[in-house]
Amino acid sequence: MSQSVFGSIKKVVMGTLFVILVGFLLIGLSMFGVTDAFISQSRDAAAVVGKEKVDLNAFDKAFRSQLSDYNKEAPERMTTKQAYASGLHRQVADSLITETLIQLDADALGLDVNGRDALEFVENLEVFNNEITGKFDKNKMRQQLYLIDRDMTPKQLEEDVHKQIRRGQTISGIVAGIVAPTIFAKQRFKFLTEQRTAQLLHLNNDAVPTPQDPSDEDLRAFIDTNKAAYIAPQYRRFTLLRMEPENVLPDIEVSEEEIVAQYDYKIETGQLGSAEIRSYQQLVANDKDQADQITAEINAGKSIDEVVEAFGLDAPLVYDNAAAGASSDPKTGETAYNMADIGAQTIQGSFSSWYSVVVTNITPRIVPDIKTERANLIQELKTNKAGQFLYDATSTIQDGIDQGMTLEEAGKAAGVSVASYGFTSRLGQTRDGKSLEGLPHAKGVATDDKILKEIFLADLGYDNDVFETSNNGIAAIRIDEIKESTQRPFDEVRDQALAAWHIKHTSEALAQLSNDLIVRARSGESLETLAADIGEGSEVSEITMIRAVNTPGLGAQLTINLFGASVGEIVRGTADNGLDRIIGQVLTITPNTDAVERNITDTLGVQAAQALNSDILDAYHRALLKENPARIMTENIERTLGLDQ
Repeated sequence: MSQSVFGSIKKVVMGTLFVILVGFLLIGLSMFGVTDAFISQSRDAAAVVGKEKVDLNAFDKAFRSQLSDYNKEAPERMTTKQAYASGLHRQVADSLITETLIQLDADALGLDVNGRDALEFVENLEVFNNEITGKFDKNKMRQQLYLIDRDMTPKQLEEDVHKQIRRGQTISGIVAGIVAPTIFAKQRFKFLTEQRTAQLLHLNNDAVPTPQDPSDEDLRAFIDTNKAAYIAPQYRRFTLLRMEPENVLPDIEVSEEEIVAQYDYKIETGQLGSAEIRSYQQLVANDKDQADQITAEINAGKSIDEVVEAFGLDAPLVYDNAAAGASSDPKTGETAYNMADIGAQTIQGSFSSWYSVVVTNITPRIVPDIKTERANLIQELKTNKAGQFLYDATSTIQDGIDQGMTLEEAGKAAGVSVASYGFTSRLGQTRDGKSLEGLPHAKGVATDDKILKEIFLADLGYDNDVFETSNNGIAAIRIDEIKESTQRPFDEVRDQALAAWHIKHTSEALAQLSNDLIVRARSGESLETLAADIGEGSEVSEITMIRAVNTPGLGAQLTINLFGASVGEIVRGTADNGLDRIIGQVLTITPNTDAVERNITDTLGVQAAQALNSDILDAYHRALLKENPARIMTENIERTLGLDQ
């Protein structure tokens, strides 16, 4: 399923609640009765939930999609076998099990979605809108689906939306209306704003002797123990088919007729210039006769205030610089915008009341001259044509690859250039450290991280599918050769390893020193006395801490230790640089007695409600699993991932 399309769908119909529910799964479904199964009663199932199957093909697609997403962000590519060993298969299966559980519960509750509603939901997704008309375009939808997931049809998309909406109905029905008691928010506020003072003894690397340089033999052993830090990156030699909009635009021509048509369309749809805006007022009369008299008086020159006083009217409803639809009665706004000029007009409202509608000001519509918009119109038309060219080229190239063409052959058929590149790292650098930045008019591979991700995601020797570049261009790659990561020569990494060795041994020495000093501090010696004994590399200071505010200079665990300690208690930890050591003593604890402001209470109340939602969803999840026990079909999963060979 499309990440960009369903990214929008999930935000609308699912929110964070489904994420919370899946979060319970990632803790481990075995806690709730989900087990791995090595039986093959259902060879086409990745899991069995009650009497329902989790489709094996759906699992395979989801697994490979998540692995692909991971590899696009990771510095080193993870194989299917490594992903399986890390537990990715179980996370994917758990997520699909949760989806199945929710759909089963929706069935039990009798929830359904009108097909037209699902279709309208799809039509309202902006990603499917035509760039020119701004409205839903079936061709644009097919283009987007093709670019993102070539196997997804509009019908399948509608079915998936149907499931998403049912999911939203089910989950929202469980947690709707939950409000945390105000006392929860007040207690949370007191906890977060408690103030503490503490005395700190800070020890840096000058507090311990500088470690002596190790022998080359010891340094080699240190490198062997920490091999990952001294490995040369993987390099790949590849062939790249690529075309960006900037490569297409110079050759695109736009006719005068197209410019005029684009201008007229944008004027008609309000995309150019500013619309007319009016200010108007609505005076309520007892009947038509009175409304006519009011209208006549105003048109004769009397002010609205004079008329209100003369007729004993209620204060008028005022709409300053308002659209036609801003009025409480639709007919008032319609009348105001249909009037030829400033003045008053009598109308009968939507509910039989009689009004005098008074237009007090008209700001005319501003329509820019076509000459001033000409450059923008040409650029828009060229960009749209470039997009269409790239879409057509994508179809030609992809069809060619599917039919067995090489990238070179498919590129020639579509008029798109293909080039071969030497060995390149994930950072877009050659083996001698040069970055493939390219030229201003021909940007290099190093400027597009999406291309680099695809290069290091692809398998060796295959002409891969077309994908969209970061600049809305198209590209396809073939990996021609791979030089795997290797251990860098000792002479090349010696200085780097020596610096790391010194940091490690300095950290160990500081840890031992802080261990010795905290024993002395807990025996009654002051931190000032300890600092005087240490001398250089030690410093005593006092700080004020509040839970809701980050305290600079302290490591996370030390901060936790200080907030967990009582007055007089002595704790230790690392500084925020990860090397220096700090010994701290809590001096005072001062509760906050200030009254809680309403906006803070509201915010903390929402957080408390979210916590309650989590508890309820946890119970809901357990109940569903109890009613529909789930089994993960490990044997089937290993087979479909090719791990059973």
